[in-house]
Amino acid sequence: MDLFAIQEKLRELLKERIALGTTQKQVAEALDIEQAHVSRFLSKRGNFRLPTLNLLLRYLQVELEDLVPVEELIRRAPRLDYSDSEYADVPMLKGKLGPSQPFPVEGKISGYRAFLRSFVIEFHRPAVVGVSPREEAMIPSIQPLDLVLIDTQPARRKAPRLDRIYAISLEGGSGLRHCAVAGSSLLLVPENPHWREGHPQEIHLDGLDILSIVRGEVVWVGREL
Repeated sequence: MDLFAIQEKLRELLKERIALGTTQKQVAEALDIEQAHVSRFLSKRGNFRLPTLNLLLRYLQVELEDLVPVEELIRRAPRLDYSDSEYADVPMLKGKLGPSQPFPVEGKISGYRAFLRSFVIEFHRPAVVGVSPREEAMIPSIQPLDLVLIDTQPARRKAPRLDRIYAISLEGGSGLRHCAVAGSSLLLVPENPHWREGHPQEIHLDGLDILSIVRGEVVWVGREL
């Protein structure tokens, strides 16, 4: 991600903060700059210098890694040396899939899990994600606190099948669902009949990118003891 993209991400985050009630004057005081500079930044008539960007990161309480898309993080992730082994490392994303948890949470890599190379070699930029204690939609197939391995292959995400499970990103957070495309809509179907929100959900895709909702196909489920 280049400096221009970082400026754009921070500009959007600052607009959200101001929409919630923060004033440009308060921002200017926190960054030790003139209010006019804040106004120009918000209206895309100017950008901040690096020292001011660092102050803005602290003010917004975000880290640079938070601004990087998960696909780029996975691409950048250093690989452990399994050259003489039948295993390959897969990055584990920090955070959990579940209500009120955006995907990926914090956009960081917390570690790695080793998988048989012959198994993961067929997947596109696979990643391991933990399931939130509150994510109950796919019980009994997937339990809260399980680990899931997701395949981020765009073609599979664009044509989801109801007999598969997918990691999804929603306005209210993230989660796991059966998915299928029906006409111009995306159907999200939970598996748990006792879940309080156990009804299927329909999302109209007009103007939406399905890849921003269907973030990966679950290809493995595990549990840490």
